[in-house]
Amino acid sequence: MIEYSGENRLMRGKLKQFWGFLILLLVTVIYLIVFFTDFFAEKSEVKEIYFADRVTAAHKILIEKYNRENSNNVKVVPIDFPNFDFSTNERKELLARSLRGRGDGIDLFAVDLIWVSRFAKWCEPLSKYFANNEMERILNSALESCYFEGELVAVPLDLVQGIMYYRTDILDSLPNADQIKAKIENNITWEEFLKINTEIDKKDNFYIYPAADYEGLICSFMELVLSLKPDYFEENGFNMNTPEAKKSLKLLVDLIHRYNATPQIVSEFTEIPSYEYFIENDGLFIRGWPSYDKDFEQTPFESKKESYLRKAPIPHFKDGKPASVFGGWNLMVSRFSDKKEEVIDFIKFLLSDESQELFYKEAGYYPVIEKFYTDENNLQKYPELIGVRKLIASGVHRPAHVEYTRYSEIMSRYFESAIRKEITVEEALIKSTNAIQLDQLIPKD
Repeated sequence: MIEYSGENRLMRGKLKQFWGFLILLLVTVIYLIVFFTDFFAEKSEVKEIYFADRVTAAHKILIEKYNRENSNNVKVVPIDFPNFDFSTNERKELLARSLRGRGDGIDLFAVDLIWVSRFAKWCEPLSKYFANNEMERILNSALESCYFEGELVAVPLDLVQGIMYYRTDILDSLPNADQIKAKIENNITWEEFLKINTEIDKKDNFYIYPAADYEGLICSFMELVLSLKPDYFEENGFNMNTPEAKKSLKLLVDLIHRYNATPQIVSEFTEIPSYEYFIENDGLFIRGWPSYDKDFEQTPFESKKESYLRKAPIPHFKDGKPASVFGGWNLMVSRFSDKKEEVIDFIKFLLSDESQELFYKEAGYYPVIEKFYTDENNLQKYPELIGVRKLIASGVHRPAHVEYTRYSEIMSRYFESAIRKEITVEEALIKSTNAIQLDQLIPKD
């Protein structure tokens, strides 16, 4: 019995060890199954990047391509701001409101290049994500607007600048049409340009420019004042009470009230209404952006008339230099995003040679890649790039200042009043300067 009991205890011990081993093995197997299930599920989870911009045909093509190529890992979800539904100011305020609330789901967004300073506090610094050779590919003209206090906080997506369109069918009907074309395509002065107006019967609809109380009016003003003094803001800051500012605003007023070259109604126009008026009323010249011929492809404007449009540099003062304001959109990464690496990968995709060419073909935006303008294949496909490159050389930036958009709103309010003849040019300049100086005394959050 004793012998049997000892053997029995031994057997029971071995049995316990066996069952213990099985239980341990089972737990291990279950753990491994759960671990690898979670592991692979995590690896195969598709991360969604929310990208806020005006979604053009080029955006759609590129987003779809990127999503196909990364279908197992990343999906870019566009948040669209259509031109006809959102003004640039409305878009700016919606983005700012969202980022104040820690992003509200936005990972990547495009900003007008003059907004970079304002949005910098909500954005991820980008220097660590881009090697020197990647940065050297980008046009200096485009990259200049991407820094805030010496830190790279944005990268350019595309570039535009102010240009003038004209109707070839109307111009060809005028005496000396070839001579006029040669002049306007070779940096005509305002003095020569307005002389043409006196020689032809095109009263009021000779030159259209948007002059409502918004940034587009300030772009026209900047092109004039920076033509006269390229370092105006370095020397004067936002003091508008200067001879250069007076001459510039006076021309915008005189185009309407002295030269009868521009209709009074432009004081109600932003870009789209000014273009619509220009087409419907057979205007001869209009101040615009090089993307207009793509921006309005799906609009109900008269395509026959649009087919006669050609591009030329904006006139400049005789005692100044050719100058056209840069515009365009830069990309910024929300510092609240938890998908920064994926966002950076998508940005680099948008900056590839192929993507940048597509933006040019489909949306009319200038590529921000330097070699696009020197590559022989591109020059053969797009011979107009020679003229674009020349135009870029005359491009000027609006002042980079954290409060620029606020000061611009002050200027446009008073400048529009001068254009409407509600106040004088001198009053508009003094009032805007005083309002900006007062604003500078108010503490900002």
